[in-house]
Parts: sequence; structure tokens; C-alpha cells
Amino acid sequence: MESAKPNQQLDVTPPGSEDERRWQRQSVVIPVNVTALLEGERHSFRGQASDISRGGMRLFLTRELPLGTSLTLEFLMPYQTTEFVVRGVVRNREGFTHGVEFLSPSVEQQQMIERTCKIFQLLS
Repeated sequence: MESAKPNQQLDVTPPGSEDERRWQRQSVVIPVNVTALLEGERHSFRGQASDISRGGMRLFLTRELPLGTSLTLEFLMPYQTTEFVVRGVVRNREGFTHGVEFLSPSVEQQQMIERTCKIFQLLS
């Protein structure tokens, strides 16, 4: 795998649109427990999500992670009582802010995210 340079970003935007996204983002403030395997060792971090969509989240960490890093994310969705645990991968990064794509969330997890995003839309 190619090593990432600081602030390097993968272009995951669909062709033909500079800011078009598959899913609408909702602004949130969610504490997130992050586990990553780095250089063969398991590391745990605390981070904070600043937006979320069905496909992923913007995540602030106090450490820069390389593009392509696999993560396990654990957090409590607003208005939900069950802890949310999902795998993700770092798709882009600018400094300490990481764009994380959710990997294979279950149908139940997708529905939970969609319900939460709809609540945020109604409240905004």
C-alpha cells in the first residue's frame, strides 16, 4: 500500500461534480472511541465526530492516521441508547481531521444513522 503524505487526500467525489456526495451530512458532536492497527500494534484513541452521514463521518483525532488505515469506531448515536460499533477506513485527511468511510454497516446500523440524520434535519 502506498504511504500517505501529510494532508494528502483521495478523491472520492463522483466525476462531474466538485462537491456532490452520495449522502447528506449532518452536523453533530459525538465522542468516538477509535481502535486502529498501526505497525502491527493495536492503538486506542479518543476522537470527536463533527458530522455524520449514512456513508461515514468526519473525525477529529489528536494523531494523524495514514490514508487507508482500518478502524473500529465505537460511539453513542444521539437519540439512541445502544452503542454503535462499526468498522471504517480513513479515506482522506487534512491535519488531524479524517474523513472516515463506514465499511459494511449492517442494515440496522444504516437505518439507525438515517433515523438520526432525519431528526437532525427536522431540528435544523
